Amino acid sequence: MPIKEVFAPGQSAELFKNWSSKQKKGRPRKRPHAYEESIPHKVFHAGLNDIISGKGLENAQLVAWRHLHADAKGNHALVEIKIGEKEDEHVLQEAHFGPMALEHKLLLSKLKELEKLKNEDFELAYLRIFALRINTIWLRADQRENDFFIPIAPCFNGFVAGELYSSPDFLKLAQGAAQRFYQNSQPRSLEDDDLKGG
Repeated sequence: MPIKEVFAPGQSAELFKNWSSKQKKGRPRKRPHAYEESIPHKVFHAGLNDIISGKGLENAQLVAWRHLHADAKGNHALVEIKIGEKEDEHVLQEAHFGPMALEHKLLLSKLKELEKLKNEDFELAYLRIFALRINTIWLRADQRENDFFIPIAPCFNGFVAGELYSSPDFLKLAQGAAQRFYQNSQPRSLEDDDLKGG
């Protein structure tokens, strides 16, 4: 299962190169990062309404590009370049250091060993559903129903970190979590409290 090589827009790649050059003393890096070094991938955000309504992730919005970084000492980071309101606008948003970044990199090498993924090539992406506290690797197939997901710790709503979920299984769990979230966010009436003896 090769990951499809998808390259970030030039402005995003340049911001990442500038950031990584400042991480070590000495001369700035002149050569571009090889794909295997930085593995640029898209970051999407999905809304609760689409999850609840059963639309799934068809309206998930591309909000950023992520790049992996490792320095000479073996420290890892995930560098996120946000896409601005204008399509060609990119802004350095944040860098995640520590175990999460290393876990992300190690997970990519394990993907090749998974039997379920051997019949198709996937585009690597990252998905956030903020209200449900879902952060997951999103393996995007040519058809959305063939996608796979691997949640990143910490996990909530019944998801297990590092486990491979098919698109139907992932969306079923996400939809249940979204419905519970929506029900719990509705204002309770005094009658509800009386019925519960509150």
